[in-house]
Amino acid sequence: MFEQNKPGMSFDEKADKLWEIHLENDITPGSKYYDEVMRIVDIGEVFTEAQELSSGIFWFITDDRSLKGAKFLRFDFPVERDGDVIREPGLAFNAKSGKTYNHKALWESEVQNNPNHKPYNKKPYDYYPRGRVEIANNRATIHINPNLNKPFTLLKIKAVFGLSPYNIGNVRVMPDHSDHYKCWIDREE
Repeated sequence: MFEQNKPGMSFDEKADKLWEIHLENDITPGSKYYDEVMRIVDIGEVFTEAQELSSGIFWFITDDRSLKGAKFLRFDFPVERDGDVIREPGLAFNAKSGKTYNHKALWESEVQNNPNHKPYNKKPYDYYPRGRVEIANNRATIHINPNLNKPFTLLKIKAVFGLSPYNIGNVRVMPDHSDHYKCWIDREE
């Protein structure tokens, strides 16, 4: 059993530990650690306390293809299992639906040229790998750039957005290979 399952570790500490395991070991399918890491991520074993269920958008900010040292930038809001908003967020919804955030609009209004987000605030909104968490009908759907479809990034997303078995019935991961979610990693290939 990996060290990240020590009692008293926070969600972020556990996610960070899995990130370290990823960087130090091969966790590709069939490798020594793959089954254990996938069990932790899929079963939600890392969730030892209730985290508020939320929807929203996120980026993994890094210029390293391995995602090493990535900053996790998110804009989220608490929701019920059916997706209804519990509390209005501090930032107004800016998506066409009026019920969530739009990556481009939020980047332009809250990140771009904001000194609190230096140095990455000078990049366009679609430079870094990004994604979205949507909640509806007791199901969470994680829409992500395919480069983020890895156990350690999924753990971070699940932990931060409260996607534990205590909060939600089902979590579906939807890697989006379309141009919509492309980032610098895809454009470099």
